[in-house]
Amino acid sequence: MDFEVSEDLRLMVESVRRFRERELMPLERDFLIHGKLGVETRFALERKGREQGFWALEAPPEFGGAGVSNLGLCLVDEELFKHPAMFEFGGSPEPALYLGNEDQKKRFFFPIISGEKHSCYAFTEPGGGSDFASIRTVAKKDGDHWTINGTKTFISYVEGADFVILFTTTDPRAGAHGITCFLVEKGTPGFTVARQIPTMGDDWDPHELSFVDCVVPDANRLGEVGGGFAIADLQLTHGRLKISAFQLGIAQRCLDLATEWAKQRTTWGKPIGARQAIQWMLADSEVELEAARLLVYRAAWLADSKRRIRNEAFIAKLYATEMAQRVTDRALQIFGGMGYTRELPIQSFYRQVRVWRIGHGTSEIHRWMIARNMLGLSAHGQ
Repeated sequence: MDFEVSEDLRLMVESVRRFRERELMPLERDFLIHGKLGVETRFALERKGREQGFWALEAPPEFGGAGVSNLGLCLVDEELFKHPAMFEFGGSPEPALYLGNEDQKKRFFFPIISGEKHSCYAFTEPGGGSDFASIRTVAKKDGDHWTINGTKTFISYVEGADFVILFTTTDPRAGAHGITCFLVEKGTPGFTVARQIPTMGDDWDPHELSFVDCVVPDANRLGEVGGGFAIADLQLTHGRLKISAFQLGIAQRCLDLATEWAKQRTTWGKPIGARQAIQWMLADSEVELEAARLLVYRAAWLADSKRRIRNEAFIAKLYATEMAQRVTDRALQIFGGMGYTRELPIQSFYRQVRVWRIGHGTSEIHRWMIARNMLGLSAHGQ
């Protein structure tokens, strides 16, 4: 097994670092005070990234993309997430959209690569998240269209999205085998953005979506009727790997800041870095970060080798998110009162990491799924 970072990837990451320092870092102080970057600012940054060649990184060359490997994408995300604004480059369609037919690719897939459209996706409901059998948003067939009723909650990136990748049930009695996916455009009658949900995180105030007799043509059905679970599984596995990479950047930035502070801050005539209590916090953070990095890189390498990484993504996300929570907490402790202020990004990272331990499956669900795979249990095994 060899997932050594190639020179080409190193050069790309160095270019991303320069982009972060030149375009993102000047925005950090204002972001920390106000807690928001804004959709238009994000789109402007996407355009700047595109001018520098950072566009459609995930898309294969045959679709007009850069064809960057999964390992390369993890390295890019790790570098970008050293800034607390959770910024990513644009032009990369969600994995679900690769499964669309030619007409759907023309209307939804390629417009994302061209920069004409943005998407978001909706799994979670007020009564359920990771348990797909609990989905209550119903789509009923009527001729050549479907009527959708239900509510989705905690949906990200709604403000800038032109359409939603929506997961519904078309057969409530079939549980997860009755899930069907639709592409629902904003402005469709019966589809409304009901409200924004304020949270403890910076620039992450998700939305609640409402569907009341929302009529969607069958041409907007993505995949087979009842085939939505496989689409969701592909989407979530991809997301878990990305989230794992985010944590590496977050933890590295916080650890770098804490290490420099430990050299500068003195107590009773000595730098606090000379104190064993601080040294152990730094050492534990370094060890855990390196362990997480290996888990994430290995999962990416396996994906690049065309291996299925469902379990590896569970493991990487579980460990990386909990590692980042510990590292951000230690960094805040090392800084003391300064770490708690909005003058430093540590408090923002700390709050951001907290949601990653919930989104795309909680840590507890990941532990359950990992153990289930070890024991050879079914999805509902006891």
